[in-house]
Amino acid sequence: MKNPAGPLRPYQVIATVVGLNLLFVVTAAIAQRTTGDQSWWNRNDGLITVIDQVHGVLFMALLVLIAILAQRNRWKPWFTISTMLLATIPLVSFWAERRATHAVKAGSPHPA
Repeated sequence: MKNPAGPLRPYQVIATVVGLNLLFVVTAAIAQRTTGDQSWWNRNDGLITVIDQVHGVLFMALLVLIAILAQRNRWKPWFTISTMLLATIPLVSFWAERRATHAVKAGSPHPA
């Protein structure tokens, strides 16, 4: 039998990195639209684009890890989908990670 908590640590790390990256990406998008052409945000558009693309790849990895945890822990579809959707909201994504971690550690086969 596979360990239900097997990918928990990688999930926690990726979720934290994606959450921090999401904050940066949202901040950069707002700053680029609200500051002048000579601001740091607009002068470093190439760097921000690369960070944005890395964020996309990491987010896809996060979704895969959530799906693996959901399958191994027999999460209800609503819990799985809500965990994935909450990961897209700045700051709320950190709460979603803690909620999923507690569900895995509690060993509850069907979290609410």
